[in-house]
Amino acid sequence: MKKEIKKEITICFRTTDELRNALEAVARQDRRSLSSVIELILTDYVGKSQVLPHQRERRRNPRKVVSLRAHVKGGPEGKWEHEATVLDLSLSGLRLSLPKECMADVYGAPGASQFETSFAVAEDGRALRFVCMPQRVVPVNGTAHVGARFVDSEFADYQELQQYLA
Repeated sequence: MKKEIKKEITICFRTTDELRNALEAVARQDRRSLSSVIELILTDYVGKSQVLPHQRERRRNPRKVVSLRAHVKGGPEGKWEHEATVLDLSLSGLRLSLPKECMADVYGAPGASQFETSFAVAEDGRALRFVCMPQRVVPVNGTAHVGARFVDSEFADYQELQQYLA
């Protein structure tokens, strides 16, 4: 069951049609609500000015920042494949960086299908394989950052990930 984040404050402001239309276009592209896009932009801006206090981790499983080469594939019968970089990992999922032109493959339609990702965490180079469900995709400087949750893996792969994250 997904835990909802309680937001109690409403902020209203006036803007131009052009800015509203641009924000709505970003929201459609990122598959987010307009409110979510505005909050993301404001949080990023305020965070850069270092005025915003450090937010506590709200995830069930904390993330570990990494930089691991990965391979992702999906579609019917592994129709598409791309190289990627794992940016962070937790016991429940990961965040990948892919070339922006791969966004449609990974997150082509609402309720996008699952994809498989493989990456190595141990020095022996053995690839761990996880089936993932994309949760959100955000364009970032010519790349796409894909947040995905794990939906299936071999038990040995999950155990190795647990040991790596401990």
